[in-house]
Amino acid sequence: MSIKNIITFSLLLLMLAAAWVIQGCLPVKALFLTGPGPKDSKRFDHQPVQTGTDTFSFHQTNIDYGQLIKVDDWTSDVPVFSPVEAIVAQHNVSAFLIIHNDTLLVEYYHPKRMAEQYHTSYSMAKSFTSALLGIAIQEGHIAHIDELASKYLPELSYHPHFAQLTIRHLLNHTSGIKYSLAMDGVIYYGKNLKKALKRIDFEVPPGSQQKYLNINTQLVGLIIEKATKTPIAQYLETKIWKRLGMEADATWNTDAKGQVKTYCCLNAKAKDYARFGRLYLHRGNWQGQQIINEEWIAQSISRDTTQGSSFGYNNSWHIGLKNYSDFMAIGLYKQHIYINPEKNLIIVLLAHKEDRLKAERANWWHFFRQISDQF
Repeated sequence: MSIKNIITFSLLLLMLAAAWVIQGCLPVKALFLTGPGPKDSKRFDHQPVQTGTDTFSFHQTNIDYGQLIKVDDWTSDVPVFSPVEAIVAQHNVSAFLIIHNDTLLVEYYHPKRMAEQYHTSYSMAKSFTSALLGIAIQEGHIAHIDELASKYLPELSYHPHFAQLTIRHLLNHTSGIKYSLAMDGVIYYGKNLKKALKRIDFEVPPGSQQKYLNINTQLVGLIIEKATKTPIAQYLETKIWKRLGMEADATWNTDAKGQVKTYCCLNAKAKDYARFGRLYLHRGNWQGQQIINEEWIAQSISRDTTQGSSFGYNNSWHIGLKNYSDFMAIGLYKQHIYINPEKNLIIVLLAHKEDRLKAERANWWHFFRQISDQF
């Protein structure tokens, strides 16, 4: 294609995108900010999530486990048995932690993104929202997971399938809601994400099949706020952040109206993500206090293929292999909180976009399990 044709084609795409914006389908901001990135934590409005005065600290070690722990890496098509820290350094990784028996064995940070920097969760936030739902249920704000979503969001009544839509369907992404690029644009870039509620359409009846959609978790967040009568960032602060002794305040991105994007966009330090992983590692118990009901944790990390759900995803957690009993919170660009209860192991991987081929060749789940095998 000639340069002239490329320019013409690019202008045509821009005009089509502009027309889409003018028609009200996508926010103008979506044209200029492109895909999600690390700057979004400061680019968008946010709500604070404050920590308390008592900080929980992991034990330290003087042994260089970043060199001692080695994994088989196929990134270059030639298998290389390399120190895990060397492999991590080859990728666009902001932070990488390995914690075993409450001891921080590996603590890697990108030279340009030091430990003090906040790291965006992307969809790992879905697992935080799931935890808050479990707490809201155990506190009696919500009777049970199979309540109708419309009980808390009565504005969801314009489609007959809303009469069947439960909180479980939303949490497990079996809502049957039809994917819409415009809707994703509104809830990420728009000034008022609640406008997306007026755009919801259904592809299949609720409970028919699993389809991962951001709007599902956004609706769960709105239900939590309605049921608890508490802004969800404040609920996270009170029920989890302060009680776990997080080392730093966090932020949770919002639209221009102050509505938190509960499907993504929590911004925190790497070791605070690890502390959240430790809460699930210990089945909701934190230093003798049951923060989240153990039954809720067990339900979240078990396999459930009923009501359209799948073998490897439940309650907004990714379920791993049976012989490892591992599970994960996962976000865009390979963000991970990996938890292996049998090995008392937590791994946190926080990364950003990199070359597609290079990213595809890095099988992080395989790395995590190779690390697990060494304990």
